[in-house]
Amino acid sequence: MARFLVGCDVGTGGTKAAVIDTEGNVLGTHYVEYPLITSKNAGDKYPGAKAEHDPEWYWNAVADTIRASVAQSKVNPRDIKGVSISALSPSCICVDKNLRPLANGHIWMDRRATAECDWLKKNIGDERVFKLSANPIDPYYATAKLMWEKNNRPDLYKQTYKLQTAADYPCMKLTGKAVTDFSNASLIGIAFDIVNRRWDKTLLEEIGLDPDKFPEPYPCDEVIGEVTPEAAARTGLAPGTPVVAGTVDCNAAWVAGGAVDAGSTQLVMGTAGVLGVVHETPTFTKDMITIVHTADSCTKYTTLAALVSCGALIRYFRDNFAQLEMTAQRMSGVNAYDLINAEAKDVPPGSNGLIVLPYFMGERTPIWDTHARGVVFGLSLDHGRGHLVRALMEGAAYGLLHNFELMRASGVKMNLPMVLSEGGATSPMWRQIISDVLNIECVFATSSKGAPVGNAVAAGVGVGIFKNYDVVRDWVSYGPKTIPDPETNARYRKLYAIYRDLYPAVKDQFVRLAEALA
Repeated sequence: MARFLVGCDVGTGGTKAAVIDTEGNVLGTHYVEYPLITSKNAGDKYPGAKAEHDPEWYWNAVADTIRASVAQSKVNPRDIKGVSISALSPSCICVDKNLRPLANGHIWMDRRATAECDWLKKNIGDERVFKLSANPIDPYYATAKLMWEKNNRPDLYKQTYKLQTAADYPCMKLTGKAVTDFSNASLIGIAFDIVNRRWDKTLLEEIGLDPDKFPEPYPCDEVIGEVTPEAAARTGLAPGTPVVAGTVDCNAAWVAGGAVDAGSTQLVMGTAGVLGVVHETPTFTKDMITIVHTADSCTKYTTLAALVSCGALIRYFRDNFAQLEMTAQRMSGVNAYDLINAEAKDVPPGSNGLIVLPYFMGERTPIWDTHARGVVFGLSLDHGRGHLVRALMEGAAYGLLHNFELMRASGVKMNLPMVLSEGGATSPMWRQIISDVLNIECVFATSSKGAPVGNAVAAGVGVGIFKNYDVVRDWVSYGPKTIPDPETNARYRKLYAIYRDLYPAVKDQFVRLAEALA
C-alpha cells in the first residue's frame, strides 16, 4: 500500500509545504512569500516595535502550498496518511467562538507588551516565572501579548474564545479544533508548566487572564483531529486525513536535520538565528529560551539561543538596497542572494572595521531588550555595499557568540561539529564567518530538507508509520566541515570585544529614542 505524508512550515517571510514518501524523498513542494506588517497607525502610541501578520495569510499559504505540493507529487490524496504543521513562534492570534480571527496576530518580533512585562516582573517576579516555565518574562511570549490585548483592546479580549499560534491557526482551519502543542505552548510561556506540560491556572488568574482562553496542549505528534470536508476542498487533501498537533518551526527543522538525541547541536539560519541543544534532564539555563522538543515531546527539551534577526538582515538589505539584483533574478533566474554574496566575497574579515549590532527588531537572548535597535558602527567613505553585507553577517555571528559563550558556561552538553541548516547556512561565506567567529568546526546539512520534512516525520510518528524519529538519521548527509582559521579568529576576537562594549554604551539611548517616538 502506498503511504505518503505532508508537512508544512509557516515562516515569518513565507510558507513551504512538502509531500514525502516513507523513505524521506520529497515528491512535491511549494513555497509562497507574504509581507510583514511593521508600520504603526497614526493613533498607535505604544512603545516597542509592531510586527503582525494577517492570520488568513497563514491559512491561504498553507492551503495553497499543500494543494500545489500534492498536485506536483501526483500521489492520490487518499494515500496521504498524516499532516503536521510547524510555524514561527510565539504568536498571539485571538479567535472568536466561530473560530474567526478578531485582529491581526502579534508575531514573535512584536515588542509592544512592554508595560505588561514590567507589571509581571514587579508583581509576579522573574524567578517564579523561570521556575515554572524555564523562560524569562518578555514581550516575546504570547501570554504577555494577550495581556496587551486585554489592556489595550478589552472588547476584543472579551470576544476571544481561544488564543492560537501561527501553527495552531491553520491546524484549526484543517480540523475545526482550537488546540495547541507542547512546543508552541512553551513559547506562549509565562504560565506554562514546562515540566508537567500544562497551564498553571492559578497563575493565569493572578495575572488577570481567563485560563479558558488558553488552548489545550497536546504532544507534538499526537493526532488531534481530521481534515474536514471544507478544508479538504481547499487543500486538495482527502477528508478524514489525520492531523497531528504540530510544533515550532526550528524544532521541525532540527528533526529534519537529525537533531533528535541529547547533545544534538544545530543552528537554523532562517529569518531568525536559532541555536538549539537537545536534552532530557529538566535543567534550564537563565536568559536562554527553553521549548519542548518535537521528538519525544513528553520527555525532551531544547535549550536555545535566538537572535531576532539573522537571515532577516540580508533580506532587509535585499528588499531595500538590492533592486538591481532583484530585477536580475526576475530576468535571468540567478538568485539575488547569490549576487549579494558575490559583492561581499572580496571584503576582508572584519569588514574594514565596520561593526553591526543586529538588533533591528529588538533582541531576545541574551539581552532581552525591547528597545534595542540596529547600529552600524565605524562607517566611513571607504565602505561600500559589500562591506555592509559582510558586516551584517558578522554582526549576527557576534550575537551568536555572545549566546554560545553563556551556553557553554552553563555546562549544557553540546556535540560538535555544530550543524548549520537552512537560509543563511546555504552561503559558504556565512558558514565560514560563523566558524571563524565561534572558533569551532561546523558542518552544513546538505540534504536536510527543512522544517516541512521534519513535520512530515512527526506526522509519520503520530500515525504509526514510523516507530520513532531515528528514521531521519539515514536521510541526512553533511558537506565538508568548515574549519576556523586561527588568524581570522584572532582578528574577530578583537572586534567582538568592541561589539560587546557597544551595546552597554548605547543601551540608554535606545530607551530615549523610544520615548521620543512615543
